[in-house]
Amino acid sequence: MRRLLSATLLLVAVVGGITAVRGQQGGGVPQEDLRRQVGTIIVTPGSGPSLAIAEFQARAAGLEQNIETFNTVLLNDLRFAGVANIIGRSLYPKTRIADPASLRYEEWSTDPVKADYLAFGSLLSASSAQGFLYDIKTQQGLLTAQLSGNEREMAHQFADQIVRLMTGADGIAQSKIAYIANREVWLMDYDGYGSRALTRDGSINLFPSFSPDGKRLAYVSYRSGYPNVVIRGEDGLLIGSTQFRGTTTSPTISPEGRLAFASSKDGGSMEIYLANEDGSNPKRLTNTRRAVNISPRWNPRTGMELAFISDRGGAPRIYLIAADGTNERPLLNLGGQMDSPSWSPDGRFIAFTWDGDGGTFNIYLADVASGQVLRLTREGRNESPAWAPDSRHLVFQSNRTGRWEIWAMHIDGSEQRQLTRTGGRSPSWAR
Repeated sequence: MRRLLSATLLLVAVVGGITAVRGQQGGGVPQEDLRRQVGTIIVTPGSGPSLAIAEFQARAAGLEQNIETFNTVLLNDLRFAGVANIIGRSLYPKTRIADPASLRYEEWSTDPVKADYLAFGSLLSASSAQGFLYDIKTQQGLLTAQLSGNEREMAHQFADQIVRLMTGADGIAQSKIAYIANREVWLMDYDGYGSRALTRDGSINLFPSFSPDGKRLAYVSYRSGYPNVVIRGEDGLLIGSTQFRGTTTSPTISPEGRLAFASSKDGGSMEIYLANEDGSNPKRLTNTRRAVNISPRWNPRTGMELAFISDRGGAPRIYLIAADGTNERPLLNLGGQMDSPSWSPDGRFIAFTWDGDGGTFNIYLADVASGQVLRLTREGRNESPAWAPDSRHLVFQSNRTGRWEIWAMHIDGSEQRQLTRTGGRSPSWAR
């Protein structure tokens, strides 16, 4: 019990590579192949449509550094997006291409390139660019993009437009991640750049959590002397806070703006509460007396159900409950200790931390409908998973380098990449 609560308050974590675990749901009914399903969500090397990304060309003098940064960021964005098989640049023709007039289809449609799609363009200045996406087989232009900002911002814009066109869903290259460093809430670009302090409370801050639309951020602060929830707008301005004498932790905001959190404010055990978006009018959702109930997370697709951790049955495990307090039930029956459930934006999956029934803590993925589970991390200790807005990527904390840092990965556990270099915990991802 105490181990569960202390682990949450100290932000414990987990890691691994992909392994299927036969979770039993509904009396051990055979589960569908979740590994195969997840494998279709991310395009792996050698599969899916092939995309060539020609290096953008400079149309003005003095843009050498700008163009190098733009090309690197665009390539990294589209590789991590996982929507196409990126063709290696060593196979590209020597002809430079900056606009459709210089496009020779035969150079890109035949060996060794054999591209389905080609992205190319030019930097017109340090703050403007033009990008194109062409279907090489049909010889049709699919996208003409006018871009503005610095070179990183323009590369992110173009990558997201390509992802949108190819998948019908928004990309994540312009999204943001909040996390804890040096006891304050920090904000950074999705790829780890542009880190800046969002709070300067001068106290211990924990558990940042974005609203689904990214316009509000809730976190726990000790500035009042007790751990209480603070809610701020995307501009950093204060919206509200709780004023309890007790332990309050793990806030989460629903799509409609309702706040959920865990607290011992009424004395005794930790329970789950719901409140208005400014923290007012709190109402108790669970009532288990001696059990510890923590880490509530809204289903962002419906806003009508929460996942949370409870040790009412012995070891901490994941439970589900409707927002009106009904239909409370366990999600998985795996043994061991679970923590930090996180619901995917499409409502299909829950990522969570689990010790594998006595092993090292790692990140796992559960299909909510079937109860089947996949292990996603293996190196070091990893925990606190949070979803990207596209339901295809995850961010988490890991100590594999010797201290806690923020990492990101594909939903299948591939492409794990380190985002912070000076420490970081408890990430939250927003549009």
